[in-house]
Amino acid sequence: MPEKGTQRRAVSSSEAIVRDIIRGLYEGRYVAGQRLVEPNLAEHYGVSRGTVREAVNRLSAQGIVEAQHQRGARIRQPSKSEALNMLLITEVIVGLAARQAAAKIDLPGARDSFEAALAPLMTPQHAPDPLEFARLRSRFYRAMTRIADNRELERILSNLQVHLVRNRLVIDPERRAEAYRRIGAAVLGGDEDGAEAAARAHVRSLIERLDEVFVTPFPFARDG
Repeated sequence: MPEKGTQRRAVSSSEAIVRDIIRGLYEGRYVAGQRLVEPNLAEHYGVSRGTVREAVNRLSAQGIVEAQHQRGARIRQPSKSEALNMLLITEVIVGLAARQAAAKIDLPGARDSFEAALAPLMTPQHAPDPLEFARLRSRFYRAMTRIADNRELERILSNLQVHLVRNRLVIDPERRAEAYRRIGAAVLGGDEDGAEAAARAHVRSLIERLDEVFVTPFPFARDG
């Protein structure tokens, strides 16, 4: 939890707490294995414990936290097998997003928004820290799903991104940048088959190298 003097303004709903905790996963304010202590969260957000409980229940329904008997809730730390299952789903979803984005890349504004989201992912010599990269990756996939005009796809992929952040996959920046270059070239070229293939190949490379890129889970003592 933040130190005294850094408490955030009170939020008005459990959904706002859910959004902030998810944002905190990207920013490192919340981490896998961290306990979510109801009284602490209620004080931090300036809400009732009932509102906090509702937020935790929402996060639990999304698979982000897990309830522990007589110990409250803790942010889940996915195992390697769970990471594999998430990547298998992500491979299909990302491929579809790339295909649909390629099909609509010539719609007004689509090309500019896609290029803006793609550019930061193609500069490995200035590779951001993992949390910053997670935000950039999320922005890139969000750009694809919005170009595709597929809100369901955006919702599913957004949730998968949260799980991928918690999986703590470590990827070589050069290889990563090349993968995004291939996806970008296919989408910008309107090549639907190529875009889907490139996107799926990128995720498939993670699946094939999961033993190498997966960071073994470790316990955290932090409490929220």
